[in-house]
Amino acid sequence: VTGVQTCALPICKDIRKSVLEKSLKEDLSFRGAFLEGAFTVPGDGCIDYKPLFDVLKKKNYSGWLVVEAEQDPAKANPFEYAKIGYKYLTETLNLSGIELYKS
Repeated sequence: VTGVQTCALPICKDIRKSVLEKSLKEDLSFRGAFLEGAFTVPGDGCIDYKPLFDVLKKKNYSGWLVVEAEQDPAKANPFEYAKIGYKYLTETLNLSGIELYKS
């Protein structure tokens, strides 16, 4: 397609390994795993973002990160989990030597 730019935004989400394993064992659907609490924000699950951020640093990435977590807000307060994700990502970006810009 001419004249269309594409961009890739790193989407940061995490998963609770024990819930994922249970969901797979019980052959739950995506919705079922979601309702069980399989998905969460970075820093609350089992994914280590440091290797990814090291690659982004080497590639001189200077764009956005999108935090996403399919969670039931009745079980996981969105504001509290946003703070968990922000804290983890900020600390991990710093460990990788990536400067965080705030406006």
